[in-house]
Amino acid sequence: MIRTNYHTHTSRCGHAIGTDEDYVTAAIANGLTVLGFSDHAAYPEPHQGERMNFSQVPEYMQSIRSLAEQYKDKIHIYLGMEVEYYPDQWSVLSKYRREMDYCILGQHNISYEKDSSYDIETAEDLNRYIDAIEESCRRNLADYVCHPDVALFSYPVLDEGVRKAAERLAKISIHYNIPMELNCGTGVIRGLHQYKDSVRYAYPTRIFFEEFAKYQAPVIIGLDVHDPKNFYTDTYLNRALSVVEGLDIHFLDNYDLPSAAKKRKELFVSE
Repeated sequence: MIRTNYHTHTSRCGHAIGTDEDYVTAAIANGLTVLGFSDHAAYPEPHQGERMNFSQVPEYMQSIRSLAEQYKDKIHIYLGMEVEYYPDQWSVLSKYRREMDYCILGQHNISYEKDSSYDIETAEDLNRYIDAIEESCRRNLADYVCHPDVALFSYPVLDEGVRKAAERLAKISIHYNIPMELNCGTGVIRGLHQYKDSVRYAYPTRIFFEEFAKYQAPVIIGLDVHDPKNFYTDTYLNRALSVVEGLDIHFLDNYDLPSAAKKRKELFVSE
């Protein structure tokens, strides 16, 4: 089990279970020393089952801050948000950037409420997805990129177009010094699946991490926890690590994300 995890959800998103304190006690019981909560960002329009409601944000913030104080002698707890790069939601995103200890980018849709990243099947849409990540990095919206290969969830064949996209993402990571995540969540939890060219996990995917290794892009492990019980097993961590076995990955061990976030916030482009 890793000792630091910044990718933790809460039941407010509608597809996670357990109380906030359940996650804290489970993390402590399994030796974590740093726990970051980064639930799915709320936007003015509700989306049941995908993200918390806008009205829940103040209580989310209060709960995590309270737990950080309550358990300060046992674990370091930080308040974050998993955001998307949506230009038409910039005022909301700017507020999160100011108020959270850190933000992580999980580009679940290419644009607000449409063009799901889980449905991408063409090189054109894959590059549109990476365009959004690049613009987020340019504007310093977030402090690492979650499941960067989530766009391969439905992608039929991992061809040279995919490799070029991965190379582009690796170069973005290096240019902006922003880590990519090796995700241990849904992609490996749902198991191996048959695609046109191979049997693989939806994500993480080796072809992306081959390019990250080639360019020595920084990589952070994110457990992407939606159930406190997941802290009690290394199964999904080991599945994710098996995807990159043998690669010279530049892992960031025990990375101090909140400190890095403070510096990046100073560069945040709010307009």
